[in-house]
Amino acid sequence: MNRFATSVLALALGALACPASRADSGSHHYVLPATADNVQWGWYDVNEKPKLTVRSGDTVSIETLSHSLGQIKPGVGMDEIVRLRRQNGGGGPHSITGPIYVEDAEPGDTLEIRILKIVPKDFGFNFNLPGKDFPTVGLLAKEFPEGFVRYYPLDLKKMQAEFKPGIQLPLRPFPGTLAVGVDPNEPAAKAGPPIHDDKGRTSTLRPWKNGSNMDVNEMTAGSSVYFPVFQKGGLIWTGDSHCLQGNGEVNLTALECAYKEIEIQPVVHKGVRTEWPWLETPTHWIFLGFDEDLGQAMAIAVEQTVNWLASQKIVPMSREEAYSLTAMAGDCRVSQVVDIRKGVHCMIPKSIFVKGASLRTRP
Repeated sequence: MNRFATSVLALALGALACPASRADSGSHHYVLPATADNVQWGWYDVNEKPKLTVRSGDTVSIETLSHSLGQIKPGVGMDEIVRLRRQNGGGGPHSITGPIYVEDAEPGDTLEIRILKIVPKDFGFNFNLPGKDFPTVGLLAKEFPEGFVRYYPLDLKKMQAEFKPGIQLPLRPFPGTLAVGVDPNEPAAKAGPPIHDDKGRTSTLRPWKNGSNMDVNEMTAGSSVYFPVFQKGGLIWTGDSHCLQGNGEVNLTALECAYKEIEIQPVVHKGVRTEWPWLETPTHWIFLGFDEDLGQAMAIAVEQTVNWLASQKIVPMSREEAYSLTAMAGDCRVSQVVDIRKGVHCMIPKSIFVKGASLRTRP
């Protein structure tokens, strides 16, 4: 039996039995390189031919590129970064590898994506765009009119980068963007450029129920992300690869990087409803909310947390008790404030469930 088969999703919600979680014991491993054909710049297109077709339980090692199809790299200055940003108007700067088609994944299912391993490439960067040209991009854009960029060699043996002499940054890589196929009922833009272009593609700028530009720094190796399926085959993309990010991502970017490999394992949970994406790590269950209004994003994340606590079966509780427990033990954090739709994630520690040790899915 797959070591994840008795997942907390099954135990807590009572919704899944092992046969319904389609992780094939005869799984295969695939590699998806970041070739010109496999990477898109800033747009999801559900009509894009899948670059790979896998079964539930297969594993895939995906290569990613840095922003603008790998064109932002050491030696590239702010003028060129601005030119590239304007070149892809309305689309995100993100280079996204995919899509990957998962057999048996259909609307109404939940697609779990297990992040098994992340191996970065050897450099990273951080920049904020010139506030004089982009006055709403970055939390304090108007205070930084000229923009700033710096590139960092990454020490992958020590898993750290030197910010400047006297400051060492520990690397904690995670995918800033992890997405499934887009929600056909995604609401219209409340701010910023249109969500869709004239080809019907969807911008990678905003997070939504299909994931996308979530920037949740808990999505490290060893975590699982659960998505509602909107498109047949699920359709998985990843990019906007990060090597470190503080909650908020306040100046626009994280320690942006690219991955030699992010190894994932998609698992289809048939007929299991998930409204918003949520995470499981070795230590927490984490529930997400996105909206242009930070207060509304917070309300969505809290509501999803309360809904889950009131429905889990580890320690049954009323909805009133779930609301109370969220107030006392939940840790709600601002994921990011720079993606037009802001993000909040609320974390429930597994350690408060005294029976929880036997339910943890990670070794």
